[in-house]
Amino acid sequence: MLQLRDNEKILLVIRKHWFIIASEFVVFVVLLAVPIVFLITTPFLVTRLNLNPTIVNPFVNFSLSLYILVPLAYFFLMWMDYYLDMWVITNERLIDIEQRGLFNREVSEIPLNRIQDVTIQETGIIETLLHFGTIKIQTAGEREFEICFVPRLDEAKDTILKYVNETHYVGPQQVGTNQT
Repeated sequence: MLQLRDNEKILLVIRKHWFIIASEFVVFVVLLAVPIVFLITTPFLVTRLNLNPTIVNPFVNFSLSLYILVPLAYFFLMWMDYYLDMWVITNERLIDIEQRGLFNREVSEIPLNRIQDVTIQETGIIETLLHFGTIKIQTAGEREFEICFVPRLDEAKDTILKYVNETHYVGPQQVGTNQT
């Protein structure tokens, strides 16, 4: 999946905040509540409407099974997007891994010495209370890197800037020395 270069170390892995997958899970639970209500009311409706259970039950079971597959597939895709979308910051570069569907992944990278600006943004009450938001990285002449719903924004920004500043620093050089 991710190939590191010689002497390259992973410093930080940034994924979306847990609140994002938790909110998707709430939608999943609500969607699963519909068949439970339907299962509870079906026997009552079958007897009340004088329907033949041997005909109705297989149809109900098939319909509910088909219905349950939709929320399961939805939650699987949301989990996959949550788990596989990430930024990996190494001592040499920033790697942006973006999962776009089941079989489509986009991987972009930028050397740390090309990063010019790191901006964080918290908008809204939930982001402010739970301390997550968006990080935008401006690079020299390339597209802007952006990841949303990042937890602990200040910590992530400080870590990125610390290593960016280290790569921009050029130590003392010896000028005009020749070794013969």
